[in-house]
This record gives sequence, C-alpha cells and structure tokens, in this order.
Amino acid sequence: MMHIVADAHIPFVEDIFSALGNVVLIAGHEIDRESVKTADVLIVRSITPINEELLGDSSVKFVGSATAGLDHVDQLFLQEKGIHFESAPGANADSVVEYVFAALAELSIRFRTHFVDKTIGIVGCGNVGHRLADTCRSLGMRVIENDPPRGEREKGFVDLNTLLRQSDIVSVHTPLASEGPYATRGLIGEAQLALMKEDSWLIQSSRGGVCDETAMIDAREGNRIGALVLDVWEGEPKVNGLHIDKTDIATGHIAGYSIDAKKKGVEMVLDGARRAFGLPMIQHQDPTGLPSRRHVSPGSELLEALRHLYDIRKDDHRFRKVMNAADIEKGFHAYRATYPMRRSFDFNWAYLSNPNERS
Repeated sequence: MMHIVADAHIPFVEDIFSALGNVVLIAGHEIDRESVKTADVLIVRSITPINEELLGDSSVKFVGSATAGLDHVDQLFLQEKGIHFESAPGANADSVVEYVFAALAELSIRFRTHFVDKTIGIVGCGNVGHRLADTCRSLGMRVIENDPPRGEREKGFVDLNTLLRQSDIVSVHTPLASEGPYATRGLIGEAQLALMKEDSWLIQSSRGGVCDETAMIDAREGNRIGALVLDVWEGEPKVNGLHIDKTDIATGHIAGYSIDAKKKGVEMVLDGARRAFGLPMIQHQDPTGLPSRRHVSPGSELLEALRHLYDIRKDDHRFRKVMNAADIEKGFHAYRATYPMRRSFDFNWAYLSNPNERS
C-alpha cells in the first residue's frame, strides 16, 4: 500500500485516496521536508509550496494539487526529478462564476441597480472567464473580453485599456505569472484603474498580485471606482487588515470553495495518480453523503434568487470578524479551514414566481 501525505483541510481527500493506500493528514502549512520524506504521494492545496526545498530528498513519486492555480508549484523541478504532477484546472470554475454572480447580486441590491443592464469586461478567458462570459451573454449582458494569448489566435478580444474604458463591471480571472510574454503580476495598477468609469465595479478573484492591491484600495477610497470586491490578497495569509475595511465585499480566497468544486478537484487528482501509477479505474463511494439535488423557491426576482442560492454577505461578515483577531495569519487559515458547506448552483432548482422578470 502506498504512503500518502495529504493536506488535512482538503475535503474528502482521505475517503477518496484511501483506495490507493494509507492516508496521513497534515495541515497544509505544516507539511515539511520530514513529513514527506518517505511518502509516495503528496496531495496539497495552494498554501503548500512544491519545490526542491520540500521534496529534494523525498521518495515522493506523485504530487497532486487540488487547485487550478500553479504559482505554488515548481514544475521544472518536478520534471527534472521525474515526479508526476496533476492539478485540477477547471474544477472550481463554476464555483468562481457563482461567486461573481453572488457579488453582482449583492452590489445591485445595495446600489439599487441591476447588473444585467451593465457591460461586463472579463480579463482572462480561460476555464472561469469563458464560463462567466457565456452565462452573462445568456442573461442578455454586453460582454467584453481580454485575453492576449487567445487574442493572438482568435477574433473577438480587445486590449485591456479598451476593456477598462468601456466596462461598467470588470472581473479578473487570469493566472499569476511574474515572467514571460504574458506576465500578469501588476496587470492592473494605478494607470489602468484611472481608465475605469467612476461608477464601475471591480471584482478580483484570480490571484493576489495580479492587481495592485494598494492602487485598488486607493481608487475605491477616492471614489474613482464605484465598488470593490476582493477575494484574493497580496501576501496571503498575511492580509492587510486596513485594506479589508475599504472594500465593499471582502472574502478570504474562497470563491472556488463550493463543496462540489472541492470534491471534483480531488477526484481529478485521484485520476491523475491512477494514470501515473498505471492503475485501473478506481471506484469510490460518494463521500459527501448529500442528496444530489434540492428545490428552492427564493422569490420573484433574479437578485433575490441569487442571494438565496449564495448569500455572500455571510462570507464577508465571517471574514471581517476573523481578520479582526490579533493573529491575522492564523485567522486567515482558520477562515478557509472552517469554511461552511456551500453547494453549487447546479445542486439547486430555483423557481422564480415571475420568470419574465430578470430571469
């Protein structure tokens, strides 16, 4: 049987990976060189850096990251060491899209407007951005897209400055890349924010560092943008508490945290491990123990329905409360580790009593 070390805060990882061997659970920020030295398999989240310092003298043959982002993984080292790697691109895409719509509904209610009447600009049109664009178009919204790699091959994309000038809502979904032709670190800073409309909304749920956090806070505080939603932060888990106070909605890197997305991510990594070790298909029981679908009757209007499906105010309240604690780093970890169960929108059938009203 294989020796498997896994982040204790990845839901269902023990249930799903026990088919491969003995699973030892360790908090992600406590996984160290000694704990993985004799492991065959390592399963992590984005808070555990995967590099030579951690794995240099280990027996690990497979690393799985139950996340979409890769900025915590030294892939070149893994290749040189002959360690198989699998991540979960797209596993949390629907969850992030749902987060964006929950934020848009909340801002619409607060500012007595409706997001479907606005133009949305989507920066980064991969797994998340593409789904978001399709859903927005299905609601009749005007959608502007910016994605330089895709723009070189496909039509329909605009440059970033054009998007920022024309959009009422800007939602950011790029990976974090510090180097290369498509570097994204500091992609949106003071100069770019100056192009945005004064009543525009900015939603940043990609990676901390893609947007200049101080510049965003200054723009919101100076009323140079109309609303600011932040789910990702520079220097996580050491978040600047003063910045939290200046946002309209603040959460702690949980946009992709629906329970369905987490389960899908672990299953994708398991399938990667199966292929890496040449194993047959692995069957496992559904570890959630939850019904596959439920019915909700939230009311007559789309905004009310979205709030009923995912009330983002609760996540915002929890985050502000826990980040007021003396140890911000500990609070950030605790917020994510104890995140309440959130089902995906697909899990719910939502009935609108007046389907023609913004439905």
